[in-house]
Amino acid sequence: MLALVIILVVVANLLVDLVFIAWWVRRLRAEAAERLREITEEGKEKVYNVEDCNYLGRLSKGYRQWRGNGLLALTDRGLRFRQLIPQTEIFIPPDSITAISGPRSFLGKSKSRELLRVDFTDEAGAEDACAWLLSSPGWWFAALEALRAGEEPPDAPWEAGSGRPS
Repeated sequence: MLALVIILVVVANLLVDLVFIAWWVRRLRAEAAERLREITEEGKEKVYNVEDCNYLGRLSKGYRQWRGNGLLALTDRGLRFRQLIPQTEIFIPPDSITAISGPRSFLGKSKSRELLRVDFTDEAGAEDACAWLLSSPGWWFAALEALRAGEEPPDAPWEAGSGRPS
């Protein structure tokens, strides 16, 4: 009987922890979305797509850095990323992008799917790169190439009638 009580207490504790973590992540995502909204409205940027993503890091920071979830946005002024934890922001203007590729690994982290890797020249003029795991990398490749060419990016995947990105 004592073992059953202990198991129930442990399971209840785990459920409370999971509910708290889910609430916390939703709150962080809402804050990141609001920050992106503020940035784009201040500059009156046209937003083409915003997508949840997994950030695999920035090449110049090396192997020891925070990686994790965030929001990636494509606007008429460039690529904007807002990481949930820590709350960092990256902005890459289209004219600073030097290459776009789709490797399966970045900075020692391998994924089973294609990543979006963007090579660019940073504010100081040094070469750098970032990579993200996204649900629709093909759209991002096409959209970034169009933006670099001064053209309008294609409709976001769910705007073209295919539903939300899978």
